[in-house]
Amino acid sequence: MTIKTLVALMCMAFPGVVLAAPMTVVTPKALTVPITNPGTGVASFHEGYGEKLSQAQYPNTGFEYERFYWRDLEPVEGQYNFALIDEAFKFAAMHQPAMNVGLRFMALDGPESGSKIPDWLIQKGVKGEWTSDHKTFAPNLDDPIFLAYSQKLLNALGKRYDGNENLAFVDIGMVGSWGEWHNSNFPSMTPLLKRYAPAQLDKYVKMHFAAFPKTPKIMLISGGDTLASAVRQGAGWRADCWGDWRNFSTTWNHMEDDYPQRLEAAQAAFSGFNDAWKKAPVSLEICGYMPEWKTEQHYSRDEVKRTFDWALENHASTINLKSRAVPEVYRDIVDNALMKLGYRFRLASLSHESVLAKGNSLTLNSRWINEGVAPIYLKYAVNYRVVDASNKVVVQVQTVDDIRTWLPGEYSTNYQLTIPANSASGQYYIEVAMLDGQGKPRINLANEGQQSNGWYRVSKINIQ
Repeated sequence: MTIKTLVALMCMAFPGVVLAAPMTVVTPKALTVPITNPGTGVASFHEGYGEKLSQAQYPNTGFEYERFYWRDLEPVEGQYNFALIDEAFKFAAMHQPAMNVGLRFMALDGPESGSKIPDWLIQKGVKGEWTSDHKTFAPNLDDPIFLAYSQKLLNALGKRYDGNENLAFVDIGMVGSWGEWHNSNFPSMTPLLKRYAPAQLDKYVKMHFAAFPKTPKIMLISGGDTLASAVRQGAGWRADCWGDWRNFSTTWNHMEDDYPQRLEAAQAAFSGFNDAWKKAPVSLEICGYMPEWKTEQHYSRDEVKRTFDWALENHASTINLKSRAVPEVYRDIVDNALMKLGYRFRLASLSHESVLAKGNSLTLNSRWINEGVAPIYLKYAVNYRVVDASNKVVVQVQTVDDIRTWLPGEYSTNYQLTIPANSASGQYYIEVAMLDGQGKPRINLANEGQQSNGWYRVSKINIQ
C-alpha cells in the first residue's frame, strides 16, 4: 500500500481530520574550533615568505596577500608580466583548502631601493624627484603623464582579473611608499598628505574603482580625507601597524593615539563610514612580527587580547600576521579570535518531511547562523541535494539566497526540490554545500559531518 493510498483511506475513515505529515528535525552538531575559508582569516604573505610553518606554528590561511611594483608588472611599455600575478593565484589554488588572493600595486619603495616605475615611463618626461645619489625616482602624483599611464596599467590588470571569483580584494595602492599613502621614509620630501590635496589623491581611488568595478576594494586608514571618500564610493578599509602599543614610542601608539582619531574623522566626514564592513572588507596588517611582540615589545597577554578584540569590534575579515610563527603564549588568543573573524556559517537546524512519495516536492526549512563578525564578500551558492545509498545524486537544487547579505545573526530559509517519479523506494540522504562558480564546495561550515567531497550529510528521508 502506498502512502497516498493510506492517507486516502485515513481521510475516508475520519472525515474532516487533516493529517499532518511526520516531520524530521535535525540540529547538526556545531564545531567549536577555528575553521579556514577563502578570503577570510589569516594571510599567507608573499607565498609565506618561503618559510614553511606547521599549523602548530601558524594558523591555516584563507588568502594569499601579494604586492607588486609597476616596474615588474610592465617592464616594457604595453607588455604586462601577468605571470607574476597568475603565480599567486596558482599558489592559492594549490593550498588546502584553496585560498583567495589579495593584491596591491605599487610605484615607490624606499630611497635606497631604486626606482619602482619602469625606465620607459621615466623617459617619457614624468615629473618627480631623484634621490641625491640619483638612484631612486619618486614620481609626481599629479603629473598628467603619470596619471594617464597609471590608469592604463590598472585598466590592463582589471581587464584580466576584475571579477575573478578568487580575487578577495584589491588594496588601493599606487600612492606613496609601498602604496601605503605616505612618503615618511623619504625625509627630504614634503609629507605626502601635505603636498597633495584630497581631490588630487582621490584620482587614484577612482582609478581603482574604474579598473576593478566588480572586485571588493580596501583603502588604507592613513589616507587622510581620501579614506572617507574611498568608503563613500564603496571601499572597505585596512589598518597598517595593527597591534602597536609601544613599537615606536612609550608615549604614543597606533592603537590609542592614531586609529581612533582617524576612524572618528572618517565617520564625521561620511556618516556611513562605520557601516563600511557590511559591503566591503576590513583588513589589518600586523605591526612588526608576533615573535617580536614577545621578545622585543614584551606585550602581555592582555595587550595581545586587546589587539584581537579590537579587530573583532571593527568587524575585521582578514589579518596579515606576515607568515611568522605565533608565539605559543599568544596562540590561544589568536585561535579564539579566529572563531569569529570574518564570516562563519553554521547550519543550526533543518526540518523536512520524514517520508515522501516519489514525484512529490521535499520542503526544506533551514535556520542558518553567521557566527562571525562580518559577511562574506564574494558570491557562493547554497546547494542542497538528495543522494541514494550508493552516493548517486538523485536531485540537486541551487537556492536563490545571496549569502553576501548574511550579516552576523540568524537567517531562516525555505527550499523545495522535487523527488523524481522514477526514484526507487528506500532511504536517501540530504546534503548541503556552498559552491563556487565552478560547482565545487568551497566554504567550510562550522558543522560536523563534512565528507571528503566537501558536502555535508545532514539528514535522512524515506522515499516511497
